[in-house]
Amino acid sequence: MSMAKIDTQHDEGEAQELDATELDASLEEVLEDDEDDEDDADEPRLGRGRENQQGIAILMVLIALAILFPFTATFNYKARVDWQSAVNHGAEVQARAIQRGAMQLSVLMFELQRMVFNQKQFRDMVGAMDITMLAPYLMSVFGTEDGAEGLGALVGLDTSSLNELALEGGGSFEVRLEAESGKINVNCLAMEKDGDSDKNRPQARTYETLEALQMPKLYDPLFDEEKSDGNRYLRYDVLRAMVDYIDPDRGKFSTYRLANSSQDERYRYTELYDPYQARNARLDSVQELHLVAGIDDDWMAAFAHELTVYGGCKVNLNFASPEQVALVLRHAVSGKDRWKTEGENFLTMTMPLANFVVESREFNLFTKLDDVKKLVDNPDNFVNPLTLFGEDGDSDNLANVPKVPDGMDVRVNGGERDGATWGGLKDVATVTPERIYRLEIITTVGSVNKRVTAVYDIQYARSQSQGKGAWLYYRED
Repeated sequence: MSMAKIDTQHDEGEAQELDATELDASLEEVLEDDEDDEDDADEPRLGRGRENQQGIAILMVLIALAILFPFTATFNYKARVDWQSAVNHGAEVQARAIQRGAMQLSVLMFELQRMVFNQKQFRDMVGAMDITMLAPYLMSVFGTEDGAEGLGALVGLDTSSLNELALEGGGSFEVRLEAESGKINVNCLAMEKDGDSDKNRPQARTYETLEALQMPKLYDPLFDEEKSDGNRYLRYDVLRAMVDYIDPDRGKFSTYRLANSSQDERYRYTELYDPYQARNARLDSVQELHLVAGIDDDWMAAFAHELTVYGGCKVNLNFASPEQVALVLRHAVSGKDRWKTEGENFLTMTMPLANFVVESREFNLFTKLDDVKKLVDNPDNFVNPLTLFGEDGDSDNLANVPKVPDGMDVRVNGGERDGATWGGLKDVATVTPERIYRLEIITTVGSVNKRVTAVYDIQYARSQSQGKGAWLYYRED
């Protein structure tokens, strides 16, 4: 019995030991499984941490770029502006130097006109010539690289050797020259009489010329619409205001008697918030007409190119525009042909004849008013220079040649008989050599463009130096 109990107890002890061993093994397996699960759980956490760190870095880089980009762009822009400003400054200095050189060359052209073209011996031998006919070609030799070719084509000679005279370094200039005596001098409105004679009245004659200049119906919109001050100015209102602004007296100009009246001048510009008075003296520039009542930018755009403040009170037919020539013809026409200058005939008969006169003088200017009379009386007797170009039988060239207009009988001298008066060419026109020129120089260097407008008098007596000639007006844009 005792042995059996001992065996049973021994078996139970072994069983307990086995159970403890199995329990320990199970616990170890569970712990190992938990550690594996923890390791598996830790791996994605570490990955998400790295991804979060990479996103923050990219965000910081973007923020840094966003902050630095405006500064970089501003720096680049300022550097570009500074560089371009330096380039433009150098180009402007070069353009100014070119302008001065072009003006000195222009003075040389004016001396050529005064010392050669205006001399009686030259005019008798070669004919009447003016520097305005040659200046663009002569100045282009110095102003552009291909200017010598244009001069060679004009004279029919090989001028390739003159290419070395052209400017180098990318600069160029263009010269435009015109005579001032072919325009209406508005300062003549300040001269009621010229000398002791009552017949020579520059003020009345200039008024009539300006009135005829504004007469075409083409300019009706300029006088039908209201101006910026709310008023409407008719043609005679504008001319009266112009005379009252320039003439030295303070009496209102009468458009009926073409003389001053007893009424006092009174215009709205004297009652403005910032008022000004009439000049009552000669103008220094045509642009001063902007101060006259009724004259605005539209009026100046239409008529300013026909006006001047320099020279005499007679229109030079060698330089006058077709409109000016037509007005002269209407003044000097005889009674039998006056119908050709009235109404619609002025546009259909007088203007074509005036255009023919302008075309005929392109190759040879008039030396006396009798030459103008001969041309106007019988235009068929004068060969149009355009017909000399082209081969015989060239129908295209012949078709493009303007038709010769009908002639018109004009008088050279005006007169009076039995209370009747008539006008002549000498009253309003002349063909004397030019004295005052308007010069325009356009200079281009790179992206810089400069313009100089000047007026030169070739007969002006210098007081502090020898010789003749002086600049009367200078403006740089």
